[in-house]
Amino acid sequence: MLWQRLREAVAADDLIVDGERCADYSEDICGGDAVAAAVARPRGVEALSHVVASATGLGYAIVPRGSGHSYTGGAVPDRECCVVVDLTGLDRVLEVDEVNRWVRVEAGCSWAHLLDVLAPRHLRPPFFGPLSGYRTTIGGALSQSAAFFGSAMHGFSEQSVLGLTVVLADGTVLRTGVGADEKPHPHASGPDFGSLFLGDCGAFGVKAEAVMRLRRAPASEQFASFEFDGMEAMLKAQIGLAGADGIGECFGFDPQAHANLARGGFNLLEGAGIVADVARGKGSPGARMKRVASLLKHGQQSVAELRYSLHLCVEGENDAHAMERLVRAAELVIDSGGTPIPDTIPRVTRSRPFRPIKALLGPDGERWLTLHGVMRLSEVCAAWRKVRAILDAERVRRAQHELTVSLLTVISGNAIVVEPHLFWPDSLGRFHRRHVTGEQLRRYAARPARMEARAFAHELRAALGDALRAAGAEHLQIGRYYPYAGRLDPTKRRLLQTLKTAVDPSGLMNPGVLLPPGASR
Repeated sequence: MLWQRLREAVAADDLIVDGERCADYSEDICGGDAVAAAVARPRGVEALSHVVASATGLGYAIVPRGSGHSYTGGAVPDRECCVVVDLTGLDRVLEVDEVNRWVRVEAGCSWAHLLDVLAPRHLRPPFFGPLSGYRTTIGGALSQSAAFFGSAMHGFSEQSVLGLTVVLADGTVLRTGVGADEKPHPHASGPDFGSLFLGDCGAFGVKAEAVMRLRRAPASEQFASFEFDGMEAMLKAQIGLAGADGIGECFGFDPQAHANLARGGFNLLEGAGIVADVARGKGSPGARMKRVASLLKHGQQSVAELRYSLHLCVEGENDAHAMERLVRAAELVIDSGGTPIPDTIPRVTRSRPFRPIKALLGPDGERWLTLHGVMRLSEVCAAWRKVRAILDAERVRRAQHELTVSLLTVISGNAIVVEPHLFWPDSLGRFHRRHVTGEQLRRYAARPARMEARAFAHELRAALGDALRAAGAEHLQIGRYYPYAGRLDPTKRRLLQTLKTAVDPSGLMNPGVLLPPGASR
């Protein structure tokens, strides 16, 4: 019965019932617990509505899925009696309104494709994608929340959203962010409900379309990088830069991250005048540029030699405007102990934001596992100290299992995201075999499983997560991994359950995400 109903909504090639192929859509980076009964790939809102209503009407759960590049179980089944809805068939940019400054795009569109479509118009959303935007979809990033490109100035992904089209559990279509004429509007009257479906991991509905704000792409982008002797000095510089005018991205690396970059082929920082952009003291930006040139390490410098490094992309209306902003930022960073180094890393990162994804494995084919904490500015240094204490305490076991940990720090609005990344030699999972590059598969497919090392990696990740939360962390892409409902006070939890019941009375919309299975019943 289910197959017959789904075939009414999707083409034969867009319905998968073969067990092995369904298994491909039932895992993320950390694996999965169950294999879906079917995978359906609708090609429009009407088809999506039909798929959802047909499945839930027969008692099947719905699991929305974009690229699946997650590690929190938010896009994988928790039961066999479910249908994975593959949204990558909804991949069109539907409408660009240059006058009113918004774009309407289907939820399965990648950030890379959206940016390609908007580039000739010199437009882009304020937040314009995570580092994985080559494959990550618009809907996935909005469901799980995301940070990176544009985040320092514009915050997380949801802050660039004007409205959504969402299919609820019974197939009903809800549009948010619209006026009385059902067209996108910058300020819909009264409560709008749109934020309910942002960061929900698909627990309240399936995103079909998003309307995102647009802004003019900057006429000028300027870059700078700095080295620090210690992590806390670098974090204090990031704290000072949070909220500064014009900073699109501001991110930092630790020594292990530099070693990984070097092992992955990013060996040298070119110093031939790339950075001579910033300076301290009085005078025009041009004069200060000349004075800072003497601080640079000219020629080439090995990435592996770096200690802690901080990287900035600063935007402006023209070169002089961007440079003036960069000078102000550089003064603060240098006052915090930063030494200017060549700006190759942020320059390369911005030159082509979205590239084929190689980072599903470490530089030598290691398994990769990550976690993060979104920290208040006042608490990020304490969070780092807790992370460092755990890593120091586990130094012996880390060496036994050949496990390394690198650290990434990213400004997003008035918060700093702290991301420890864990790497260890291990076999490839199903998700890896499907998504890593051909070269990675050829080189590492035969690597044996190391179950003890894997168990230790997950144990260490849990300990690091507990430490970040003890320091005040909140989380993005909650899925089925990060604690959520249990941390809410009774009033908030009761309201959450009431909302879940209203939009999903049978508890079939991505069950187990945000709330425990059956909580809405």
